Amino acid sequence: MQTLLNITLQPDGTPLVTSDFFSIEVKKTEKLKQWAKGPVRLEDCESNHPTLKENLIQWRREKAKELKLSAFIILTNRTLLTISDAAPLSAEELLAIRGFGNILYERYGEDILRIVEESLTQEELGL
Repeated sequence: MQTLLNITLQPDGTPLVTSDFFSIEVKKTEKLKQWAKGPVRLEDCESNHPTLKENLIQWRREKAKELKLSAFIILTNRTLLTISDAAPLSAEELLAIRGFGNILYERYGEDILRIVEESLTQEELGL
């Protein structure tokens, strides 16, 4: 089954992405380019927090190896990038991220929050 995305502008100029299954109001229009390409490739996307992005990629790789799972089962690329952009510092902020629910929080939430805090400290120190 193929899902087509429709992109229209609302009266205030905000893009609205819709399909048969969902509707999303886009606040950051640069994200439309990523969605239009289909699957998200980590190496093609910049992050607000590059150190955090790299640390999350490394953690996911190690966790996947430890659990003998594919990395995308741990976190999808899109969710990983959203976390690296948002840099959540609390459970509430992390759970507010689309694609990150209670089950993922129970499994990986504490690790991710620790990585966010350590990565932001590294960025502040210029490491």
